[in-house]
Amino acid sequence: MERKKILITNDDGVESPGINKLVEELMNIADLTIVAPDRQKTATSHSLTIEGVLPIKEVPMPCGYKGFAVVNGTPTDCVLIAIKDIMKDELPDLLISGINLGANLGGDILYSGTVAAALEGLTQGITSFAVSLDSFSLNGHFETAAKAVAKIVETEEFYKNLLQERSILNINVPNIPYEELKGFIITRQGDLSYQNYVEKYTSPRNKTYYWIGGDRPPHEIDEETDSYAIAYKKVSISPINVDLTNYRLLLRLKKLLSELKL
Repeated sequence: MERKKILITNDDGVESPGINKLVEELMNIADLTIVAPDRQKTATSHSLTIEGVLPIKEVPMPCGYKGFAVVNGTPTDCVLIAIKDIMKDELPDLLISGINLGANLGGDILYSGTVAAALEGLTQGITSFAVSLDSFSLNGHFETAAKAVAKIVETEEFYKNLLQERSILNINVPNIPYEELKGFIITRQGDLSYQNYVEKYTSPRNKTYYWIGGDRPPHEIDEETDSYAIAYKKVSISPINVDLTNYRLLLRLKKLLSELKL
């Protein structure tokens, strides 16, 4: 297979273990360009920086590769800077966002900067993956996710029509050694969502502060969902469509339109 040009980004920052393990795994089979935030940008979703400037600097990564760090940039910023400038004369064949610290399952994708970067890649005409590991530990099995991604990258037939389908692949990997994986499975986005809460604090100077957090409920029991796959030690691959239209509801609303009077 001809060496691909791959753009790699994330939302955890250029020094995160996930992106570094991914680079280590792919550097021998592809030509890589890394453009990532210089710091943690989790849960920024598809936000863009439209006020202020975005300095960029070339930095040595822990894996030994050199990458571009966008100072205070969001994942979407990074994708645009890469495609519109750094790689404009030789666009990537593939964009991979990750490996994220923590799975992006179910409703998580609404908040995820990792998934948003892949969706921006798709919007810019680049075949794109979002990759996440089901662990919030810096010592998680990122090598497992990296090897799983390499397998997918090397199976070009698996994703060559993604652009025509206007979709990305959202890949979630269990936090276990590679040898313990039970295989790959095609899934749909499940209903799993964090149970968000807001904690309120008052300082000695009578200023109010809030802390937003969330707890994840148990994994789902529907075998078709991304959450179920992770629970049963399988790599979940979900095609995520950029078109958010509910077509089934669209048809029903059209039938009801005559009842809507001015």
